[in-house]
Amino acid sequence: MPNQARNIEEQSKIAREAKFATLGRAMADEANAGRYPLGPIVEATTRRAQEQARASKETRFAALARQVGDAARAGTEVDPLILCLQELRRLELGPAKRG
Repeated sequence: MPNQARNIEEQSKIAREAKFATLGRAMADEANAGRYPLGPIVEATTRRAQEQARASKETRFAALARQVGDAARAGTEVDPLILCLQELRRLELGPAKRG
């Protein structure tokens, strides 16, 4: 299963890179045709912002998880760190849906 997850992750990375490459080509083609490439620029801006937000969340989760590991290894309190992880996850998931 770890290989399958790694393959999916690699395929996703390749797809993201391909999309940005496609946007770059579209920008160049539009500019070569004498047009301002507003559409591809807007899409690249949106995709990049999403990518950075996702990376920021991943970094925060990873940092907190490392801190929990360090605290547990040192025999110190992990509950405040777990609360931080819970809050980060809650923000990531958004408000709970009511049935």
